[in-house]
Amino acid sequence: MLRRKLSSVFTDLRAWPARRWMIVVAVTVGAFMTLATGYAPSAGGAGGAPWWTVAATALGASLIGLIVASFIGTPIGADATRCDARWPALGLVALYLTTEVRSLDPVVSGAARPLLAAAALTLLIWALRERLTSERRATTRSKSSDSTDGEVCATCTPLFPRSRKVTLKLITPPPSSRTVQETQP
Repeated sequence: MLRRKLSSVFTDLRAWPARRWMIVVAVTVGAFMTLATGYAPSAGGAGGAPWWTVAATALGASLIGLIVASFIGTPIGADATRCDARWPALGLVALYLTTEVRSLDPVVSGAARPLLAAAALTLLIWALRERLTSERRATTRSKSSDSTDGEVCATCTPLFPRSRKVTLKLITPPPSSRTVQETQP
């Protein structure tokens, strides 16, 4: 069961266009730089962070990049909603609390830090899987339904509303170089 869910996530990620992967890289680098600000040793003190904080930050930044990219360039019907953003935001805050910030003492200390980091990473993995699953459901037809439409949550507010302004343009073919008289025998 878990193997099938993970394989469907990887299948969805393989189908992403290059634009989404560029967003993943940019957001991952930005998130890592933001979360890793406290890893550099200060000028007068001993430095170095535990290995697990660097690993958790790298993995968390990668997951944040994937989640943000899943919000952008979505197919119609699979738009990101505010509901899709709340769990990744909570995971990001939890991950931030487990990192070492040079100017502040860590809010969470001791054995609680690695546990909170593991919980934050688990939450981010779950949020990514749910986001990709909802995108797949919105773009594929339900097997139990005769409709060609996918499933869409009608109660959630879109994170990035699409423009509802639709203009119709009449398309007329260009006049041909031959006249009606030339085509008749």
